[in-house]
Amino acid sequence: MMKQIFIISLLLSGFSLAAFAQKDAKAKELLDKSSATFSQSGDLSVSFTMNVKDAANKTTESFDGQISLKKNKFLIEIPGRDIYFDGKTQWVHDKSYEEVNISEPDDKEVQTLNPAFIFEMYKKGCDYKYTGAKTDTKMRKVQEVALFPKDKKGDITRIDLQINEIDFMPVFIHIFYKNKLENIIYINKYQTKLNLSDGLFVFDTKKHPGVEVIDLR
Repeated sequence: MMKQIFIISLLLSGFSLAAFAQKDAKAKELLDKSSATFSQSGDLSVSFTMNVKDAANKTTESFDGQISLKKNKFLIEIPGRDIYFDGKTQWVHDKSYEEVNISEPDDKEVQTLNPAFIFEMYKKGCDYKYTGAKTDTKMRKVQEVALFPKDKKGDITRIDLQINEIDFMPVFIHIFYKNKLENIIYINKYQTKLNLSDGLFVFDTKKHPGVEVIDLR
């Protein structure tokens, strides 16, 4: 985290603190609006591009994916793997090995996969500040907020979130980890107010004959 330079002047330091407070207030306003919009969007379908950057090994992997969301349920479809979660049970279908692993993940494990975790995080355990208005890669006008988890024992050190000025939906998420990994997620398209079936979030073995089932529960 960058060190702040404190100038020994009551006037200047007072101005700096006031500006920082205003930025925090702006960040909270944006996060509150985005969280409300996200929670009121109903069932969602989101297409995204993810870059996984490994600074330690100087490698970057990029892939496109799709995520379907219904309350606490989700289906993530990425090359070679589909992840189903029905609110309790998780199925990870590895298409390379034609096997599916079944487990019951805890809340922390689920949060790493569900993008809604960001809105829970800022309410419960984050410092945050407004970092400015920008134009994203799709030429959309966005507002950016940086979040800093208070839990120093966690894996995440910072999250940069860009919020669409028009509808307050998140359109870019950049997650920084302690191990120098970075997940950079570009939201390409999203559909709201869908009517997704609960069955979408459950792996159906009948539709995947020949897949080996590994029950880890």
